[in-house]
Parts: sequence; C-alpha cells; structure tokens
Amino acid sequence: MKLRERWVPLLGTVLLVILCTALPFLWFAARDRQLDASCWRADPASDFLSAAGRENAVARELYFWRQQPTEALPYVQPTESVTARQEVQPYLAALRTAGVLPESFLNAADELVTQATQCLSSDLESNQISYYFSDENSRNLTLTVSQYGTLTAVNGDLGLQDGFVPADVAAAYCTMLGLDSFTDWEDAEPLGYGAPAPYYSADAQLYLVANIDRGYFSMSVTSMAPYAYAGL
Repeated sequence: MKLRERWVPLLGTVLLVILCTALPFLWFAARDRQLDASCWRADPASDFLSAAGRENAVARELYFWRQQPTEALPYVQPTESVTARQEVQPYLAALRTAGVLPESFLNAADELVTQATQCLSSDLESNQISYYFSDENSRNLTLTVSQYGTLTAVNGDLGLQDGFVPADVAAAYCTMLGLDSFTDWEDAEPLGYGAPAPYYSADAQLYLVANIDRGYFSMSVTSMAPYAYAGL
C-alpha cells in the first residue's frame, strides 16, 4: 500500500513530463495538416493545375516548364539543313494530316524546308527549340517544339494570305494537340494587329491563338496562369 502511494506521485510526474514534451509535436502535426489542406483546397485565384490539366500530356508538360526558373538567354546557331529538315518533317506531316493549315501553305512550307538557303536553330529558355528556315525570296518559317515533342508554335511568311482563317486554324491546331477535350475554352480579347483568334482554358491553363497579318501568320500555345490571363 505504501509502495503504491509512493509510485502514484512519481507516475503522475512522468506522465506530465511526457505530455509537456509531446505538446509541441502535436501542435506542429496539427499545423502541418492545416497547411496541407490549405494548399490543396480549390482556390479560384490559385495557379495550381486542375486535375483535368494534370491528366493531359501537353497541358502538364507546358505547365511544368512554366514553373522552372528561366535565366539563360536563347542560343542561336546555324544548323545543317538535312538535320533541321528531318526534325521538322514529322510536324509538317501532322499539320497536314490534321488539316491545320491550308493546302497552299503546307505545300509552300514543304518547299521552303526542302530548298532553304539558311537554317538556324535556337534553344529557348523554356526547354524548347526553334527551327528557322528562309530563302532568297524572303520567305521564312519557324517551328518551335518542346522537349517532349509538342509543337508549341508555327509562324512565318510564305508569301501567301488567302485561305488562312484564324478561327479555323486555331480550332484544328487545338484538336491536333489533343486539347479539344477541355470544355472551358473561351474567346479571349484579341490583341495586336491582324485578325487574331485567341482562346483560353482555365482548366488547362493554356492560351492558344492563331493570326495572320499581311501574309505573316502565326499560331501558338502557351501555359498561362489564370491571374496572368486576367491581366491581359
């Protein structure tokens, strides 16, 4: 009986010490859970990619590169025409198969790539590479490809104008990239010259646009956070 009475206060002291020692850990555990919940909670102002966006290869890749630091300047260098031609031919074929550009533009692009008098390539900040072709008639064409093979931009002047309808080009380009599964594409405010047809998807966090102005045509897709899009 006396032994039990002696151990009761000691046991109480030990439990108090354990409780006091554990309290900070319990507090930090609770705080971590709160922070995790706040990070994953849906927030309209957040730039975190949606579940649908994370399931799409193009949206996911471009979003990933957008998050990476970009400090290096583009590096431009002459490129062997045979090498450059081999790199871009699959993309020109994909554009033709998907009917993105008018037939006349695609034929002129194939001709220019084959007969180009100057070929350049440039490594861009966002892990993309551009291939530039030009000839003595001032025709030029640039195709930009991401590290994992997404055709992120096509632009140039092939001496043509007729048949290029920006809205139709943008729609076909969107389908070619597998981005037509996003149902929240909205018409964006046209910017710049020409007849731009810009679109934005918040789920994909992608800004896609096609345009032509006095023969110079372009189409591109860019990863863009909702707050950046709202500031356009």
